[in-house]
Amino acid sequence: MPFVAILGAGPLGGALAYALASRSRFDEVRLIDPEKTLAAGKALDILQSGPVDGYSTRVSGSASLDDANGAWVTVLADPVQPDPLAQLKDLHRRSPGALVVCADASHHTVLARAVATGAVPPDRLVGTAPTAMAAAARALIALDADLGPSLVHAGVRPTADGRCAVDWHRTVIDGVSAELVLRRERQVALDARLAALWPPGPLTLGATAARIAEAAWFGSRQVFPCWWVTDGGASVPGVHALRFGPGGRVRGSAPLSAGVAGAAVGR
Repeated sequence: MPFVAILGAGPLGGALAYALASRSRFDEVRLIDPEKTLAAGKALDILQSGPVDGYSTRVSGSASLDDANGAWVTVLADPVQPDPLAQLKDLHRRSPGALVVCADASHHTVLARAVATGAVPPDRLVGTAPTAMAAAARALIALDADLGPSLVHAGVRPTADGRCAVDWHRTVIDGVSAELVLRRERQVALDARLAALWPPGPLTLGATAARIAEAAWFGSRQVFPCWWVTDGGASVPGVHALRFGPGGRVRGSAPLSAGVAGAAVGR
């Protein structure tokens, strides 16, 4: 039975579990948190909303990481203390064939540590916050241009402090380069608004991680900007444009700092 295991049942873990359940791609979602009543309560709430929203995905809550054994995809969601690196290692050990998705915006540093220490192989670990940032950029740019978000393709780039920002060179508004549509002062103003919105909220991060968890197992033609570590000596991960083949295989990648075609993310 295909299932996803989510470690952390806080606001992000709950939003992610609901997004996965409501999309009905996986048969089961397992929400795991050391605070057993928290995971069980959120799982029950999501399960009971199924008849209202029209999904029948099984959702369970547990305090034991044993329930992550054999997961198709595992997700580190809300920070669970004391050591997220040990938790990543434990998730990978229990489901070595699964891609480990780091969903929180604060996870970029633990990705680099996990690869540098050999806790998780680089091809089994991605961070999804850059895609969430691209979604936030699409929403704000569309609002500013008085268009629907589907007409905006937002490029993202890494920043020196571990955040993400709009890459205006790769941003397109209604088929036209954003640099031709928006004056420089408007770009600066939008950059400031997006910087103030970092990190993205749990609903955006959860919806993003759900889409990438699906792509990581079932495959997808869509390009996702993700944190990804290619150099075991790197102190922080780079932002790469990733495509996933079935079974969690990274089908294609390229660093967004290198002028990659297709780095912009649309619908």
